[in-house]
Amino acid sequence: DQPDLYVYQIAERSNEEIDEMNILRSTMDCFADSIETLVQKMNFPANETYSIVDGKKSPKLTNGVSCRPFVKGDSIVYTVALASIIAKVTRDKIMCDDIHSRYPQYGFDSHYGYSTKEHIEAIHKYGASPVHRMSCKPTKKRPYEVDCKLYDRTFY
Repeated sequence: DQPDLYVYQIAERSNEEIDEMNILRSTMDCFADSIETLVQKMNFPANETYSIVDGKKSPKLTNGVSCRPFVKGDSIVYTVALASIIAKVTRDKIMCDDIHSRYPQYGFDSHYGYSTKEHIEAIHKYGASPVHRMSCKPTKKRPYEVDCKLYDRTFY
């Protein structure tokens, strides 16, 4: 039995925010923002709304909506799988279209920012760009070496 309507809300954090907060807190913040914004936009009654997020932890929601973590939820819960697909496609599109057009030397259109051999080699060759997360191992000791405009939208 599938619902007739699926709605979603996307939340993003910049690479600087992720570096400052860490990836888990950033993810929890995005989960919370998405759930709370969607509940408000759709005018769902908070006390009757229940949310599930993929993983071991759930965000702290301020609007009274119940939320529970579900390990491997994207392989078991249909709506969690849909959310996972939307998140990945959105992130990959940002990396491929927006970020690659600004920093083509890194090859974001082929590795989408994931830690591939080609991506690591580009970081070694060109240094980190302003969109790289400096808390990641390959960039920790590599300052920005690319003269380019800071891009403030990294999706997680």
